[in-house]
Amino acid sequence: MQTSKLAAICSLEDLQKVSYLTRAILFKKQPTSALVFWLDGQAYSYVNHCMHMHRPLNCEQDAIFDETGRYLRCSMHGFIFEPTTGECQSPVCLGQRLQTLRLQVLDGVIYFAEKHLQLRDEL
Repeated sequence: MQTSKLAAICSLEDLQKVSYLTRAILFKKQPTSALVFWLDGQAYSYVNHCMHMHRPLNCEQDAIFDETGRYLRCSMHGFIFEPTTGECQSPVCLGQRLQTLRLQVLDGVIYFAEKHLQLRDEL
């Protein structure tokens, strides 16, 4: 895939320095945001949208991980998600998943590699 088809997020080095980043995106023509984070030597990204109340995971607090740092957590009602798969671990939405966004790393830069995604600041 050519970099002209990819949407640059940040450098790998910059992502490793923070707990997470958010980026304003259009996903399947809908305005939303994306979460991007580094965990155990890999970059992950999900649409920032909890399936329970249709709110961003960080809507109440500027954090996406629970107090243990082991799970992603929706700050509105505390629903938790496996960070490597996006699968909900809370009983109400057990087994449902956050929408994964594919990433690609080229020459130390992380890109969104999604066909139906556009960074909103590129519009």
